[in-house]
Amino acid sequence: MLWKAAGAVMIAFILSMFSLQIRPTTSEYAEYGNVGSPAENWRPRLVAGWPAPFVADVPSISVPRQIGPEDEFRFGAFLGTFSFWLLVTLFFGSLVRLFNRH
Repeated sequence: MLWKAAGAVMIAFILSMFSLQIRPTTSEYAEYGNVGSPAENWRPRLVAGWPAPFVADVPSISVPRQIGPEDEFRFGAFLGTFSFWLLVTLFFGSLVRLFNRH
């Protein structure tokens, strides 16, 4: 039983990491540069992760418009994303057990 739970946690973590490839649109804005008018410099902030984006681009310390290890990690949003994928994993695991009984 403990191995099944550990397997579900690992699958949920892997799915959370794969969700970094999803870049949803956001209403957050960040300043990308300081040349020209302010309207040209403030652009939508790049975020990654799904369903709750847990990494956000910080243009002042990283390569602008790219997600990297130096960008802002949001622990609360990561817990939400991880919990979502854990519930999905547990749900599908229970479906597999249900169909294997019959």
